[in-house]
Formats: sequence, structure tokens, C-alpha cells
Amino acid sequence: MKHRVLYYMVDGSTEAGQAALDTIEGGNQIELVGCAHEPNVCPTAEQLAGCEGFVGEFGPVDDACADAMAATGMRIVSNMSIGLNHVAVDRLASHGITVTNCPGYCSDDVAQYAIALMLDLMRQVTFLNRDVRDGIWNPMGGYIMHRTQGRTLGLVFFGSIARAVAPIAQALGMKVLVWAPTKSAEELAAAGCVKAQTLDELLGASDIVSLHCPLIPETESLIGERELALMKPTAFLINTARGPIVNENALVAALDEGIASGGTRGICGAALDVLADETEPNQALIDHPRCIVTPHCAYSTQEAYGTVRRMSLQAVVDKLVFNRKPEHTVAE
Repeated sequence: MKHRVLYYMVDGSTEAGQAALDTIEGGNQIELVGCAHEPNVCPTAEQLAGCEGFVGEFGPVDDACADAMAATGMRIVSNMSIGLNHVAVDRLASHGITVTNCPGYCSDDVAQYAIALMLDLMRQVTFLNRDVRDGIWNPMGGYIMHRTQGRTLGLVFFGSIARAVAPIAQALGMKVLVWAPTKSAEELAAAGCVKAQTLDELLGASDIVSLHCPLIPETESLIGERELALMKPTAFLINTARGPIVNENALVAALDEGIASGGTRGICGAALDVLADETEPNQALIDHPRCIVTPHCAYSTQEAYGTVRRMSLQAVVDKLVFNRKPEHTVAE
């Protein structure tokens, strides 16, 4: 008998997953059960029935879902993500269910996207395009623009994505300042970066602040009214991490103040690939003339999809077929 795995994809297709399984030793002992669903909706007990494994793309697992998984004999929850703030990890582990993620699968992709957003803000690509679409042809419109050389990029934390951002920024002639409490000055210097001793120091010194921290209790609303007030009025904020790291009402106010003050207070602009609530996104930010919002797509390349499929399916093969601990186990 094959091990049945609920392959919880929005479109319900198992075709790409099966193609990845065909390249994995032992993959022929896994049966993928397709299940189309709305994004950000937990699977039901009926959908979970008879499955030993779960591979989720945009499927959260709350406490009730974790209990339902335990009741149906689930042995592993393999998440096609890096962050796990949408998964009841402790509850699953309390039932003896292994939980895995896919660290690093899209580090280069998100890093390139963060740089793309930075360049977009610095040169007003999106904002000037909006003007042209509105019938305004003014190459001198908007705020004063600067080249990258000599500017300071501040990175909040220094995981795999921030590490991939740094050399691109350095190649553009930028100084890279990093606030990462767990990283030493020597480690950062080896990557060509300068250590900020505090977040406040980084915010005050950076021309662009790019967030690369996980969503944990200590980072929720990390960037709020006080922190935005510490930034230069000419500075930009980029978030490709998690939406709740930024207090969105405070950000709207800082952007408004930047416009109202003629660029002497507030901040100049922001680019967000993530929002605090992506099912009912903040319309004030989407409509704001100094904000770019994209639909949580920084990771989205064909190469990243291929990597994350293979990593997540390798985990279920390891657990169910070979009864060994998957490489990227976060709880069990």
C-alpha cells in the first residue's frame, strides 16, 4: 500500500508534485491526493481522512486543524514555506506529528525582488508610470532621485535572504548596514557589511530600510510610529518578510506626513510585498501615491517552485517511506 499524502494546492493539481516525486528515491511509494481549496483555508477532517502526510502551499494549520490531523493519523506536515507563523507547530508536535519547512528555497528570488523594489522606489519607476497613465508627462515629477552609489541600505536581520541582498547592493556601490542581534561585527564584516548596534541606529543612518526578519512575538509591529519617526524623511521602507512586522496605520501616517511636509518629515516611500491581512488587504496602502504593494509574490519564480516542491516532498518520503527524520524538521 502506498502512503497517502494530501497535496493541498489551490488548483488541486498533483501534476507538478508527481513530476517532482518521480525524481526522488522512494517517491513511487507515495500517493498524492489532490485537493483544490481557497487560499488561507484549513483543510477539513473529510479532506484529511486516510492521509498520513500533508503538503501545504497556502493552507494554514490552526489548533483545531492540528487536532483533526492527529485524529486521522497524520504523521507529517510538510510546509512549502520558510516561515511557520500560519502553522500551529507546538500543537502538532504535542500530537507527535513531525513539522517541516523549506528554508532557503527562494532566498535568491526574494533578494532580487527586494532589490527590484528598492530600485523602483529610488527611481520612481512605478510612480512615474502611474503619472503617464494618468496623462501626466513630467520626467522631473515626484521627489528628488539619487543613484545607488554612496547610499546606505539597512538590513533588519541577516538570514539567507539578507545575505543574498548584500552583495547585490554592494555591487551597486552601496554601503550595507545590518542590525542582527545574533550576528557579530566580525561575521558581518566578513560579508562586507557594517554592524548596527541597535535598530534605532540602523533606522537613523539608512537611506533604504529592508526588512528580513521572521514574524515572532519580538518582531510583531517592530516598525511602528516611533521607529518610522527615526528614519530620514528621504528614506524608503521595503518589506518582503511578513506583514505584521509593520504597523500599517503608522506607515500610512508617515507616508502622508512625507507628502504634506514637502519631504521634511515622515518618510519618502514604501514598497510592500506582504500585508498584515492579505485576505482583506489594507486599501489605504494599496491606494497610497507613495506606496507600492505587490501580492506576496517575491518568491515566485519557476526555479523556486521546483525547489520547494522537491524539498517538501523529500520530507514526506523521508518520514513515511524511510522512517527517518527529515532534514528540515522544526518540531516532532
